[in-house]
Amino acid sequence: MGKAHAYGSLYVKDDTPMTSQIDNLKTYEAAVSALSSDPDDLSRKHAAVLALARAGSLDFALSEYMRLGMNDIRHHEDIMALGGRLYKDLYLAHQGQDAKEFARLSAEKYEDAYQDTSGFYSGINAATMSLLGGVPAKMIQMRAQRLLEILPASADIENDVYFTEATRAEAYFLLAETDKAWASLQRAINYDPLNFTAHASTLKQFAMIARARGDDVTWLSEFTPPKAVQFAGHIFGYEGEVDGVPVLSQAITYELAEKISDIIQVNDIGFGYGALAAGSDIMIAESLLEEGGELHVILPVARNSFIAASVAPFGESWVARFDACMTSATSITIFDDHGAWPDHMLQHRGSIMAMGGAIRRSDELAIKAGQLLVWNGEKGAQGTAFDAQLWHDSGRPQYILAYPWARNVKPHGTVQSDYHYQAVLSRSGGGNTIVFDDLSEALKAATEARQGTPDIMQGISVKLRSSAKRDAAEYPDLCSALPGAIHVDELAANYIAVHHGADYKVSFMGLTDQGLRVFALQERG
Repeated sequence: MGKAHAYGSLYVKDDTPMTSQIDNLKTYEAAVSALSSDPDDLSRKHAAVLALARAGSLDFALSEYMRLGMNDIRHHEDIMALGGRLYKDLYLAHQGQDAKEFARLSAEKYEDAYQDTSGFYSGINAATMSLLGGVPAKMIQMRAQRLLEILPASADIENDVYFTEATRAEAYFLLAETDKAWASLQRAINYDPLNFTAHASTLKQFAMIARARGDDVTWLSEFTPPKAVQFAGHIFGYEGEVDGVPVLSQAITYELAEKISDIIQVNDIGFGYGALAAGSDIMIAESLLEEGGELHVILPVARNSFIAASVAPFGESWVARFDACMTSATSITIFDDHGAWPDHMLQHRGSIMAMGGAIRRSDELAIKAGQLLVWNGEKGAQGTAFDAQLWHDSGRPQYILAYPWARNVKPHGTVQSDYHYQAVLSRSGGGNTIVFDDLSEALKAATEARQGTPDIMQGISVKLRSSAKRDAAEYPDLCSALPGAIHVDELAANYIAVHHGADYKVSFMGLTDQGLRVFALQERG
C-alpha cells in the first residue's frame, strides 16, 4: 500500500485510483505556461486541449484546437485524432440531429488521422463514429474490415495487448460477428483482468454501437465490472455486555459474516464506501477485503475521535479490526477532522460522502451503484435508517441483511444549530463571490454564467462550506478553474451524485496544491 498523507480535512493514500489519473489541472497550467515560451510544442498543445476536454469545456477546447493550428497538422495521430475525440464528446453531450452531425464530423477527423497514420485507434473510431453519424453500411463495414486486416494476430502481439484485442472485438462487433467479438473481448480482459476502467470504456463503445443498431447485448453482462456499494449497519459488540444489553454471540457473528460474504459474491460487489464503526461496518469491510474488493473508508471525524465513540466502547478487539481495515483500505477520507463526535449533521454528511463515492465510481464504470446494509428495518431520521431511506428514494438497488437482535446503547448524537451548508460560487480571474443556501441554485447559476460569457470563457468554481466555520482560511480556493469549465469540490460532487445526478455528472479532475480533490461538472444531455 502507498504511504498515507494528511491534507487538512482530507486524508488520501498515494496509490488511490484518483491520484494515479492524469492531473488535468496541473497539466493544463503547465502546458499553457510552456507554450508561452515555445508556441510550436505539439505535445503541450495536445496536453492543454485534452485537459480542457476532460474538464467538460468542450466548446473552448474545440476553439483552442483551431486557434493553436492543430486542425492543420498532419502525420501525428495523437493530434489528428484529438479533433475526432472533441467531436465525439460533443456527440455524447447532444441529442437528435445535432448529435448525429457531431458524430459525422468526428468520423471524418478520425478517418483523416487513419489515412495519414494507419493508427488502430483512429481506424476503429472512424468506423464506430461512422455508424453513429449515419454513414452508409457499406462504408462502415469497409472501415471495420480493413482494420481487421492490419491488426496483428493474437499470438504475434508484443505490446498493448488489451487495446489491440479490444479493438479487434469492436471491429468484429461492427461487422455483426458476435462470436468473434466475444472471443477477442475475452482475450483482452483475460490479459488485464483488473483494469476495470479500461473494461468500462470498451463496454461503453459497444453499448453505443448496440443502441444505434438496436442490438441485444446481454452477452456483454459477463464482462461488466464489479458493483460499487455504500455500506452501513448497526453497531454491536461481541464480548460480555455493554450497558446491560447482551451482545451477539460468536456463533451469530460467524453466521452474519457468512451472509455478508454471500451477498458480496452473489452480487459481484467489488468496491465499498463507508465508515468503520464496531459491528456491521467493520464486518462488511472485512468481508469485502477477503473477497479481493477495494475498501474506501469515509470517516466523518478524526480517527481518534471516531474510535473513542464508535469503536472502542463495544470491545477493544474491534479497535484492532478497525486498524487492520484502515491499513488495507484503498483510500481514506476524513470528512471533518475538527468536528465533535457523535454529531447527527456530520453523520449525515459522512453518509452522503460514502453514497456519492459509490455512485461516482459506478458512473465511471457504467454500472449501477448499490447499498449494502445490516439493518433492523426500523424507520428513523438518523444512522442506518437515514441511509436506507435516502437510498431507497433514489430507486437504486439495496442489499439488506436483517438484524433481529437487541441493539447496544450508543452515545447520543448532538446537533450543532449553526451547522448547515452553503454553496459558494466564484469565477476565475476575479469577480464577485456569491453564496447560496441551496446547491441546486448555485449549480443553475454556474451553468448559466458559463453559457452567458462564451467570449470570456471564465472558469467557475462551486464548493460547499459549513456556515458554522467563519474563518475564510478554512476554505482554500479550488484553484483557478480551467477556462469554460465548472469545478466543484468533493463534498459538492458527492451531493450532486446523490441528489442531482439526473441533471449533472461530475468527473475527477485533479488535486489542488493543498491536496483537495477537484471535479468537473457537466450538464447531462
